[in-house]
Parts: sequence; structure tokens; C-alpha cells
Amino acid sequence: MTDKDDLREHSANSVTAGVARKTAVLTGIGIAAVVAVQMTAWPGYPLWPVPLGVVFGAVLGLLNFRWLAYAVERVYLRKGTSSILANVAAAAINVLKLSAIFIVLFVVIKNQWVHLVGLVIGLTLSFGAILWQGYGLVASLKEQQERPGRER
Repeated sequence: MTDKDDLREHSANSVTAGVARKTAVLTGIGIAAVVAVQMTAWPGYPLWPVPLGVVFGAVLGLLNFRWLAYAVERVYLRKGTSSILANVAAAAINVLKLSAIFIVLFVVIKNQWVHLVGLVIGLTLSFGAILWQGYGLVASLKEQQERPGRER
């Protein structure tokens, strides 16, 4: 594997695609678990709010991560940007991003469109997918460095 392949593997596009795949897997498992628990513990409760909350939370967490990855790649890793300009731009982007997410969460929770527990589970599954992707990338880097004949 060349250094160019390493850069492609660690670009924002490939990392967010990996996180999206892992989020989809975890969300599918989470929906199955939530439906099973809901049907046994609360059989009279409507079936759609909790699984919809899991899906909505996972999508919102994934969207948040995607924005963060692209902001890091565009602001901090762009050649020719000064550190002061990068910090100001990153702070402005983060405030706007978090404000948008806060407004969406506020509206969804206030109107009770999805179940709060499902929403928290979905956000947690998205975070778990981010950790899973990061662990996989670190493990592959460690494996590449430990190969004999590879220059460091």
C-alpha cells in the first residue's frame, strides 16, 4: 500500500462512509432490540415512535460527524491557512452546526415526534460507530507499521 492509498483511506469521505456503514449495522441491531423489548415490556404501546427515534438519532449523529469531518479536512488540513484563521473559521462552523442540531432536537423533542429514549439510543449507536471506525483505522495503521520491510 502506498502513502497515497493511506491518505485516501483516511480522507473525510472514506471515514464518513465507513462510519455510515457501521452506523447502519448498529442501527439495524438497535431497532431489532428496541422492537423486541418494546413488544415484551409494553405490548400496548405504539410500535413506531421508539424505532423511529433510533433511526432519527442515528441519522442526526451521522450528519453531525460528517459535518465535523469535513470541517476538519477543509479548515485545519487545507494548505496555506493560518492557525488563527483556521481556529476562527472552525469555531464559527461549529457554533452554526451545533445551533442547527440544537434547533432540530428541540423541535423534535418538544413536539414528541419520536420517543426520547429511542433518540438517545440512536445518537449513542452513531457514537459507537465512530469509535468502531477509529479503532479499525488505528489497528490498520499499527499493523502497517509492524510489517517487516516497511520504512517508517
